[in-house]
Amino acid sequence: MSSKKLFKLKNDPQNPPCIKKKTKFISSDPKEKMCFDFAERLLTSLSLLRQRQVFCDVEIKLGSKSFHAHRAVLSASSPYFHAMFTGDLCEKNQKCVELHGINPKIFEIILEFMYSGIVTVDKDNVEDLVVVADMFEIVEIITECTYFLIDQLHETNAVGIFLFARDHNILELKVSAVRFIEEHFPKVADEDEIYDLDVETFSHFLASEQLRIESESEVFSLAMKWINHDIANRKQYVFNVLQQVRLPLIAFSCLERAIVECPDTSLKVALKSVHKDILNQKGALVPLRVLPRQCAKKDIYVIGGSKRELNSVWDRGLEIDYVAIEKFDTFTRRWTKVPDMHVNRIVPGVAALNGYIYVVGGEEGSNILSSCERFDTVTKTWTEVASMLISRCEFGLCALDGYLYAIGGWVDTDISGSIERYDPKSDCWELIGELPEPRFSMGLVSYEGLIYMVGGCSMNQRNLHDFVSYNPATGEFKQLASMSIARFQMGVAVLNGCLYVVGGTHRQEVLNSVERYSFRTNKWQTVANMKHERSGPAVSALDGYLYVIGGAQNHSTPFYRAQCTISAVECYDPLKNSWADCPSLSETRAEAGAVVI
Repeated sequence: MSSKKLFKLKNDPQNPPCIKKKTKFISSDPKEKMCFDFAERLLTSLSLLRQRQVFCDVEIKLGSKSFHAHRAVLSASSPYFHAMFTGDLCEKNQKCVELHGINPKIFEIILEFMYSGIVTVDKDNVEDLVVVADMFEIVEIITECTYFLIDQLHETNAVGIFLFARDHNILELKVSAVRFIEEHFPKVADEDEIYDLDVETFSHFLASEQLRIESESEVFSLAMKWINHDIANRKQYVFNVLQQVRLPLIAFSCLERAIVECPDTSLKVALKSVHKDILNQKGALVPLRVLPRQCAKKDIYVIGGSKRELNSVWDRGLEIDYVAIEKFDTFTRRWTKVPDMHVNRIVPGVAALNGYIYVVGGEEGSNILSSCERFDTVTKTWTEVASMLISRCEFGLCALDGYLYAIGGWVDTDISGSIERYDPKSDCWELIGELPEPRFSMGLVSYEGLIYMVGGCSMNQRNLHDFVSYNPATGEFKQLASMSIARFQMGVAVLNGCLYVVGGTHRQEVLNSVERYSFRTNKWQTVANMKHERSGPAVSALDGYLYVIGGAQNHSTPFYRAQCTISAVECYDPLKNSWADCPSLSETRAEAGAVVI
């Protein structure tokens, strides 16, 4: 009997009907696909079997509460149960296994997860869930609890969550809690939880570069609060704790006030010892050479200088000496005004020392000044301190090892080579030496125990390109590698182990070029030019960037040539070797000083 074909095959001479042609495929690789519907249906079926106690072969007993389950499911879900039922433990063949120290409600949640893959985490069960899931080694539940706790981080609970994560070795939660505490440090420090930290953990937080603080005085205030919370047991740690506070960055008044308010005699003696150690620059009890924390709020203060703007081609414009000070907030990226100095000053010396800003000398009108003012950034007040022995402007000023050094500059109608040193303890200046050659309008910085002087003008040469180091301890001067371009009226700052020399004037030309000197290799390198030519800019290094503020540019008219001030601010990124615009000053300014504090 012949079989009836369902469909006819088309006759083809090249493909006889008896030969079946294979279908062509793009790839011969087998394709695997996970069917999640089946997995979900399987779990649902297993859960129903457990609820109806079908095929259950083990009873888990917690106090008076019992749970029926399948050994295979428990073993597949938890390494803890896998070891129990496949190893040599006595529970291996027991029909009833008794567990101790576990809340039945928490176990029920975990058991439901084993049979469904679903877990409900809330504020009431999360801590117990973590503990039991950690015991059973169920990573998925620990992960869900971790994400829940990370979402719950707040100033009021961050320390508690950190301690919980540390004690249960939950790394991701611990890292997130630490980051939260550092980023919200002032608010976290106001909560009582902070007192739960032991001295080692507390000191570790105080030492962090990542504390996002307004000023170092906040860290000092917290350190004292933590000690005073349990003064009988914690006063023994005062030196350990205060070593983590960058005390040279806070105003002496903060430490002095803490001494006055201290209720414990022995603690007061210890604080006085710290105060004396800083005042005498011993560094035996606390570090002296410290920098602001990487994530601390740092303000750039631009102080003194002048404003010269062209009103029209027919006149030389308006010139104003500056008493006003502008401050750049690195958190808000905005400029604001701060209280004025007592005296207008062009090209003053500006430096930070012991948490204060010192503004020294300069020029007011046609008078060269010797006076000195000190600004307290906490109380926002100015105080007059001892004047220099010699009136000077366009000189170099820097802070080093607890002293201020004033070097060179214009003195009346002459150029000075004298070096003065200011001691804040005695509030007096003294002459300590002379430069190899008098000079003014140079760049001056301190770095790792030495003072470095670059460029400027001398009696014999208007544009210098030499670079000299000075050791105040020995009085020794050392000639180093010279810049490629001689210049004066430039800005200088130290960033990442390098000295940057920015802009300035070469003969009659205002420069936008920038050179960088490596203290390690004793070599100069040219980096990207600024967007603007600048003479007499204010320069500061902050958070890995170089900020260049204001300055003056040449401006020519049909009748005369003049320098006009600008308000533009730009910052340099050494990693990208590029400049970017920053918010401008509220008014144009040049010949000002800048300091970060």
